[in-house]
Amino acid sequence: MSKHLWDITLQDLSEHAVWQFPMWKDDSCDETIVIPATKNDALNPNSQLIVKAKFIDAVGSEFVGYINYGLTEVEYSQPCMFVKGEAINFWFGISKPNEADLTKLNFPVVATSVPIYGLVSQSVIIKGYGYINKDPSSRVMYC
Repeated sequence: MSKHLWDITLQDLSEHAVWQFPMWKDDSCDETIVIPATKNDALNPNSQLIVKAKFIDAVGSEFVGYINYGLTEVEYSQPCMFVKGEAINFWFGISKPNEADLTKLNFPVVATSVPIYGLVSQSVIIKGYGYINKDPSSRVMYC
């Protein structure tokens, strides 16, 4: 079963806490397609994974979502959490998001991946909705 990353649901995360970006025969990777990962996949250092995570906002509300497993800065972990069934992404890359279109949340939000298959928990502190700043003096900006 393969899915586009943006099609992952809470049900999918309940059924499979770890997903991987499959590698093709030419060692390329489609950054939009994920498949459920096995324990062997999760422990392979060459696997690119997303892992189910618990999100806690500044007032203690809890949510479920996922993070890219590895580096813990928002631009690498690209966290996504579900609020009332809607996927909320925190990383916008080179596009500054329109603040009027963003879900109002109580920042900071801390995302912690579930320990599974021998993967240790990783935490990401989300200061706001992140994007790349055009000013090179500060690489990541938040709104």
